[in-house]
Amino acid sequence: MTIERLVREFGPYIGWSQKVTEQGQIKKHFTTKHRETVTDEKSGQKKTKTTIEHHYRVVDTGKPSTVILNILGSKLNYPSPSVFSESQYKNIATELNVEIAAVKAIVQQESGGKPFLENGLPPILYERGHFFDLSVKKIKIESGSKKGAGKKKNIANPYPRNPDLCLKGSGNYGAEGLHQYEKLVRAAALDFDIAIQACSWGGFQILGEYYSECGCSTAFEFANKFMSGTEGQVQIFIAFMKNIKPGAVQGLRQHNWGKVAESYNGIYWQSTNPDYAANLKIFYEKFK
Repeated sequence: MTIERLVREFGPYIGWSQKVTEQGQIKKHFTTKHRETVTDEKSGQKKTKTTIEHHYRVVDTGKPSTVILNILGSKLNYPSPSVFSESQYKNIATELNVEIAAVKAIVQQESGGKPFLENGLPPILYERGHFFDLSVKKIKIESGSKKGAGKKKNIANPYPRNPDLCLKGSGNYGAEGLHQYEKLVRAAALDFDIAIQACSWGGFQILGEYYSECGCSTAFEFANKFMSGTEGQVQIFIAFMKNIKPGAVQGLRQHNWGKVAESYNGIYWQSTNPDYAANLKIFYEKFK
């Protein structure tokens, strides 16, 4: 599966759901007793032997049961490998000159240690604030006004009809997990390239806007590496830490979890994610 195919072919059905109501059923347990008279070989006395048989069958409850069907619950991607291996953790630790336990702590904090969701897609977090910033920057560059392209004050929302997808500021991410892909697909209809860049990806939750610094020629290549398997995620993480987050690498070496939190999660981590540093310490001690 590629990000292009996911969005263009399956996109119209992501976010679509159908309710199916049918007769409710449950599995019920039944027992059957059998008695027979047997003669004890030693005493010669007759005894009654009871045998209990266990049976299960599905019965109607008499009440309707409603099931919601959604394509996001289906297997959409088959990454290989689909989990981080000890050899991959060792490779990362060697490349960054940090402990394996420190690397595992980052993964545990960012994604619960899971590089892929149950449907095979990498976990993402869509950030509408980044979509806003990147959209404004693109408009300025295309209009020939590169000067002040980084300024974001008093800029009109490029997509005012979609404040849930494009709005200045951070926060309001919505439900985690599978349904973040609903936002990605909708945002892709506005600007596919920027939609990818506005998401944090995979087991390390790395923003797509850093695709170039992570060794990818396009945001699409970046996303597809995350979808392909854990090896692609590992390669990007190593480049990301070396090129973008040297402060986090230094913090991992020093066991300075506050420094890691500030570099990796942002300077406002204490207000947006106050347990970040404490969690890293707990996870490090767990994996050490």
